[in-house]
Amino acid sequence: MSKAAHAPHSGIQSIVTTGSRNPTVSLSLRSLALALAVVALIMAPGATGAPVSGRPAPQSSNPTGTAKQLVNEFFVLLAHKDRTGLQRFLSPAFQVQRADGSGAEKKDYLANLATINQFHITQLRATRADGTLVVRYLARVEGVVNGKPYTPGPAPRLSVFVWNGKRWQLAAHANFNPLTG
Repeated sequence: MSKAAHAPHSGIQSIVTTGSRNPTVSLSLRSLALALAVVALIMAPGATGAPVSGRPAPQSSNPTGTAKQLVNEFFVLLAHKDRTGLQRFLSPAFQVQRADGSGAEKKDYLANLATINQFHITQLRATRADGTLVVRYLARVEGVVNGKPYTPGPAPRLSVFVWNGKRWQLAAHANFNPLTG
């Protein structure tokens, strides 16, 4: 037995399956993106796994400029499979959510890096509150992910960076391939 709840103006649809001892919930991609952003904002002060110390995040009147540099740095490190650079760049709390439903935490992500032959970032927008920088953009990437060729066209992305007292680190990254059908 399933029950569907739909909030028409929010774009969120949830399906709850009952009839067993363990109900399950399925959320749309928009819900997942919202949930990821909220979780990142909540955990931002402790995202490094240690109390935030050091200097406060640099003040910038242009969070989009900072975000563009950070997103490009992430993709360059990934394209070069620079595990040492990524180890430093990714927060200890890092998580990735892929469009195919797979995900990983930092250790597993670093053990199975995607192959990026080329990438192009467009429509980048960023917001910032204290030590949290939330970035959404489109990324056109050609490469191999989880052993499969990957060229979906411009795919929506969401990346969340946190200030650890010394530098910005990537705490969360999500990929939402364009819907087809």
